[in-house]
Amino acid sequence: MSKQWLAAALLPWAAFAQNSSDTTDITIYNRVKQPATTVLAPVEVITKAEIERRQPKSVNELLTVLPGVQMGSSGGLGQQTSLFIRGTNSDQSLVLINGRPLASMVAGSPDLSQIPVASIERVEYIRGPRAVAYGANAIGGVINIITTTDVDIAKISLTGGSHDYVGTDLSINQWVSEQTRVQLGTGYQRTRGYDIQPDNDEPDRDGFHSRYARLGLEHELNREWSLFLGANGWDNQTRYDGAWGDISQNQSYQLDGGVQYQREGWLSRLDASYGESELRSWKESQGKETSEPLNTAIHKLSWLNQLRANEHSIFTAGIDWQNERIKSKSRSFGNAFNAPDRDNLGLFASAYWQLAPFSFELAGRTDDNEQFGRHNTWQATTALELPASHRATLSYGTAFRAPSFAQLYWPGFEAPKLQPEEAENWELGFAGQYELVGWKLNLYRNEISNLIQYQGPNMPHDNTDALIKGVELQLNADTGIVHHVVSFDYTDAEDKRNDNQQLLRRAKRKASWRGELDWLDAKWSLEALYVGKRNDQDFSSWPARDLVLPSYTLWNLAASYPLTSQLTLNGKVSNLFDKDYQNIFGYRAPGTEFYLGADYRF
Repeated sequence: MSKQWLAAALLPWAAFAQNSSDTTDITIYNRVKQPATTVLAPVEVITKAEIERRQPKSVNELLTVLPGVQMGSSGGLGQQTSLFIRGTNSDQSLVLINGRPLASMVAGSPDLSQIPVASIERVEYIRGPRAVAYGANAIGGVINIITTTDVDIAKISLTGGSHDYVGTDLSINQWVSEQTRVQLGTGYQRTRGYDIQPDNDEPDRDGFHSRYARLGLEHELNREWSLFLGANGWDNQTRYDGAWGDISQNQSYQLDGGVQYQREGWLSRLDASYGESELRSWKESQGKETSEPLNTAIHKLSWLNQLRANEHSIFTAGIDWQNERIKSKSRSFGNAFNAPDRDNLGLFASAYWQLAPFSFELAGRTDDNEQFGRHNTWQATTALELPASHRATLSYGTAFRAPSFAQLYWPGFEAPKLQPEEAENWELGFAGQYELVGWKLNLYRNEISNLIQYQGPNMPHDNTDALIKGVELQLNADTGIVHHVVSFDYTDAEDKRNDNQQLLRRAKRKASWRGELDWLDAKWSLEALYVGKRNDQDFSSWPARDLVLPSYTLWNLAASYPLTSQLTLNGKVSNLFDKDYQNIFGYRAPGTEFYLGADYRF
């Protein structure tokens, strides 16, 4: 059997198991591959080629220019980072690794700074609620980080830079027979960092080092049956400034596998995954032996089926079972977490059909949460193809999120009366595509009930309500040899129980521009990011003092030059004009940073 056939057979399920270099195929929408023309929601794809051109050193830097995305970071590389999609909280967006949820989400929102960017082959990102496909947490959007690829490659990379930065990565993806492909990746990243809180009377350097590894195996049993096995893991250590600790260690791993049956018009897939995360913090002066673990785990089983009756209709249905738990050895100041295991069983189905010039999708899901009972979500979307390559879409969707174990059971700050968050989202979209220019305009209204809000240090969480209204405008254009990618976001995220104040750390206005060109035999990338004023609070005082963080604009420049067909030199300057700014009050963001590296392909 040919390698090309096996790649085609595995791709429909494996974006949860792999990457395709073709951006016209989208997996994140309904968890199986489908043409972008059948996707009735705003979706973005970051390919490996774009990652290599832009040369980000963190997931934060990779995602921050995407429409609808804002980041809150407490410093430089490896420092804690929060993700805000369309103004929602950081724990209201679902982050996946190869289609599987991260174990750290059991305790709260995932810290994107801990995911090694060198391991990423592709990112798929969908904006708006997608609970009908994924269940809880998909209120703001879904991001799937894909670490595998169907491209033969053997590459080693080495980079050095500011703050004594060193990064190295080895990636191997090879067919070992006509039926079997093996993937291996490993890497190391280290920086001594800088003092992220220079005003706290603790002069030091807050550095970060990370080690990661990934393994993958794909095998064709015959023309109809195939299987996949994979493993990802990382071990990170971050230095920071804190009252109760100044070193944290995050150790995480994920195991997954699946088997798929596919024949013409029909696909059936069974997946299983297990992930575990352990976070420890301690004072360097007292030693790691004084640290206490926060150890979380997540099991997931999924059975997914899809029927393509013809080129104009797609039917998808499946069942998910998920178990979340805080492991018994977890402690906070000597106290155990009184948190039971929590099961969730979900059933879902969707139907897509075309009746020119209209397209329709109707989807529904029911989740039986062991702790909070049954929640039903649904989504209805219609699209109208207009003359001259234009399209209009209208959609309505609901979503929910159960409180995390950390919000419910943190020792000493338990909040057992927290209610699940529920959301209703309306969205209107327009798009046009011409020979040299394409544009998209999305308007949305997301009403969230029982929004779980952080009240401040040493205080339990509480529920509030929020109304988020926004506009997103995107433009892609070619002028000569330069390809432009432009986006503008307006996000009005009101806290309804706090005099309609803008939710913390969310700018009303954000814009980005990225220019790409091939010039003088090199690949160039220049990008600009503008983030407007944001409300924040000084939590070092009691009660917390309200304040406004000023707007800022950043510029990044990257270039890569092939010395030979195998050896490529890379260079990047981040924060080109040394802008002094803060994402979170009291935490200094990095100034100008320089990087120089090389890639060698065997």
